[in-house]
Amino acid sequence: MQTLMTCFVAVLCLLPCCCVSSSGECYFNAKGIGFDLSLSFLPIATCEHNGQRFDIGESWLNDQCFQCVCFEPVGVGCCKHGKQPVDFPDWCEAILKPDSCTIAVVMKANRKMPCLFGRRQLRLRDRPAWKSENDPLF
Repeated sequence: MQTLMTCFVAVLCLLPCCCVSSSGECYFNAKGIGFDLSLSFLPIATCEHNGQRFDIGESWLNDQCFQCVCFEPVGVGCCKHGKQPVDFPDWCEAILKPDSCTIAVVMKANRKMPCLFGRRQLRLRDRPAWKSENDPLF
């Protein structure tokens, strides 16, 4: 039982290292842990996630754009894949492209148009240009 606790603590300490480039949203699913009485209570990681079975150490991208890893012997850990943009004008929004798990910043009025600002500013007729110094982040 001490070995199981040591492995569990090790996984919890290493999980943040696996998601350094993410936006920090993670979850851990330990439901796959079982015990085999014939093996003197050694834990068995089944690594089942959404009805699929994965090998120990295998990683995959799920349908919600989370990068998941099968950890031995405690289960599955998943973290949000990609970075979330934070500095863009109010007339734009960040949307997730589910086919590629990438985030695009588009215009709210027309989601087919990319949001261009800063040096690549999109200017609409006689309207003043958006400047980041006029719109503080705090």
